[in-house]
Amino acid sequence: MNPRPTREHRMVIHPTTFHYQHYPTVYGLLESLAFMWFVVLVTLGIAIWLIAKLWHIHSIPKHLAQEQGLAQAKLIFWLCILGLFYKPLWILAVLAIVTDWEKLQQWLKGAVS
Repeated sequence: MNPRPTREHRMVIHPTTFHYQHYPTVYGLLESLAFMWFVVLVTLGIAIWLIAKLWHIHSIPKHLAQEQGLAQAKLIFWLCILGLFYKPLWILAVLAIVTDWEKLQQWLKGAVS
C-alpha cells in the first residue's frame, strides 16, 4: 500500500515562461474606444425603445377609455400611471374598461335593498 502523500507532494505548480502573444485579429477592435461607444449607444437605444414600448402598453387602457367616452376615463388614466409602479393597479384599469357599470350599479342596488 502506498502511504498518503505528504503536503509538499500533493500539488506542484511548475513555473513556466509561456506568454501568449498571438491575440485574435478582432481583439484590437474590441478594445477600441469607438467600439465601447458603439456598445453604449446600442444599449441606450434598446433601453429607450423598451421604455417607449412599456409606456405604450400601459397607455392602452387610457386610450380605449377615451375612445369609448367612459365616465371613469380619469380614474383609468391614474390607474395606468400608478400601474407602472404597482402592476395590480394596471389590471384594475383594464377591468374598469370592460366592466358594465350600469349593470354593476343595478346589481349593487338590488343587493342593498
